[in-house]
Amino acid sequence: MRTFHVVLVLAYCNLSQSLLEVFQAATPPRSTFDEPACRQVLFEHSFGNSYGAPYVGSYSPPSECDFTTAIFNLSVVSSGRQFDRLATLWLGDVEVWRTSTAMPTQSGIHWSFQKDMTIWHPLLTQSQKIIFDLGNLIDGDRYTGYFNVTLEALYYNDQYKAGFHPASHIYPVSTLSSTNNTTSLFSLPGDSGLVNLTLPRNARNAVVSVTASGNGEEEFWFTNVPTEYINTFPGNEGWLYGYSPFREVQVFIDGQLAGVSWPFPILFTGGVDPGAWRPIVGIDAFELPSFEIDITPWLGLLTDGQDHTVQLRVVGFDTSAEDGIGSVGENWWVSGSIFVWLDDAVEQTVARNFRSDVTEASFDFRSAVGTAINESGTATNTSLYFALSASRNISISSTIGSGDNTREVAWTQSLSFSNIQNMTDLAFNQSLAMVTSGSHSGSASDIISHYTYPLNLFSAYDVVSSGATTNPGSVLCLVDRSKLTDGISALSFLTGISVGSESLKTRQNVTSNYHWNRTIVEGTEGLDTMDGEVWLSYSGPGVSDKGVVAYHRYAREKNDSVLVDEQGWTQISVPDTTSLPLVDGEPSV
Repeated sequence: MRTFHVVLVLAYCNLSQSLLEVFQAATPPRSTFDEPACRQVLFEHSFGNSYGAPYVGSYSPPSECDFTTAIFNLSVVSSGRQFDRLATLWLGDVEVWRTSTAMPTQSGIHWSFQKDMTIWHPLLTQSQKIIFDLGNLIDGDRYTGYFNVTLEALYYNDQYKAGFHPASHIYPVSTLSSTNNTTSLFSLPGDSGLVNLTLPRNARNAVVSVTASGNGEEEFWFTNVPTEYINTFPGNEGWLYGYSPFREVQVFIDGQLAGVSWPFPILFTGGVDPGAWRPIVGIDAFELPSFEIDITPWLGLLTDGQDHTVQLRVVGFDTSAEDGIGSVGENWWVSGSIFVWLDDAVEQTVARNFRSDVTEASFDFRSAVGTAINESGTATNTSLYFALSASRNISISSTIGSGDNTREVAWTQSLSFSNIQNMTDLAFNQSLAMVTSGSHSGSASDIISHYTYPLNLFSAYDVVSSGATTNPGSVLCLVDRSKLTDGISALSFLTGISVGSESLKTRQNVTSNYHWNRTIVEGTEGLDTMDGEVWLSYSGPGVSDKGVVAYHRYAREKNDSVLVDEQGWTQISVPDTTSLPLVDGEPSV
């Protein structure tokens, strides 16, 4: 295979060989990064005490350079002690990339990740403010790791088989705060999540793209419990977080539900067991996923020249609510963008036969609390088991008229969710078996997209009494998870950079035993052990001379070292996620 990544030594050519390379298994956005039409470094910045102090600069498109494809290469170097941090990249008020950091070592780590930015072409051809927010903390003792970041843009004048048709406009669904030199994230549920906007009267297609991730007590929302169970184990107060393990990110238009996402569960590099995610980070840790809602069926309403509202919400499951829908904890960081394509041949798009068939989410919940009675007759909770399942269907359609032409357009979704948890030992032992799956289709193509996200997770914490310094505690973590997708992105299809169905299969299996030291941020040499594997296989139609038709990567790691790393321009077989093996003290699910 062509070693496409060799070109990316541009950021690392002077790095010491002692730095550990960390990586995410991902499909490269292009078969080679050689010979760009032009390139530019967008910024270099060191993030130390950077909460509330993002990098703010000016973006200008490359001069005298025709381009279609744009690839951003994010390169990071860090050493010392530091937790994982979330980062967001903005062009004006529009978020274009959400990522997170790896946790460094004392001797140092580095990574580089490439993201295809081509759908953002309307923004990349205009001069505007660029903001990169990476909130970090340096205190000189526990937290010592800076994140030294370089962002470079590579531009190519690729010719696409179906032509190149970027959106006419991209509208932000955000707090519109870039004038204050800050990001424009909504913090939900506290913020309104609402914007007012007026779309052009001759809009032909419109798609909403939303990025949402939980933070704080919502970071690992999929391990949360229904709120009435957070105090099941009084001897371990504050260990369990509430609002259930179900989350739905919603898009509303003028107060009516237009579509939803049941999110992919991200395991960040400090998540559950920091020893499990180096040198191979978790699935999507360097490129948190967004989701798309085709709102073309709404254009008859939205093209009347008047203001309309678009609102983003995040909800959970509430056993006491009649419809099962309840609030979530603090906080979810959410933003969106509306991509609009125009029909220059007409003055106004009209619609008729608008129909919204949205079923309420259907829930099934079962639970059991195990107890033991001591010699004095006092009952103590010893275990918690629950199973939560959900399903939902959405169909929104209309007949769109543009001049003498009419077309039937629709957005449909079918979603299902299952989360089974079992806890013992005051919830220090917790097992989780979860599957999210669904399908959707829109007006851009006749392809039905499918996805499945199975996750099996076990964690067993051994927490030593307060004050211990040599070995304050440990966690045994077993993870087997997959991300399986087959379908098409409406944004890529409408832009012309995708013409058919794409298949991506990723599986990650990790077993780690991590002993943190007095800093909590670091493990303990000689005690920590970790074994992991990752499989990735991609296939797609290939729409340009340098487009990727097939790609695979298989890697195996052990104790901060990569034992096997195989890549190639072919597919491989990806094993199914399986139930985790039983370990001592593991609850039965």
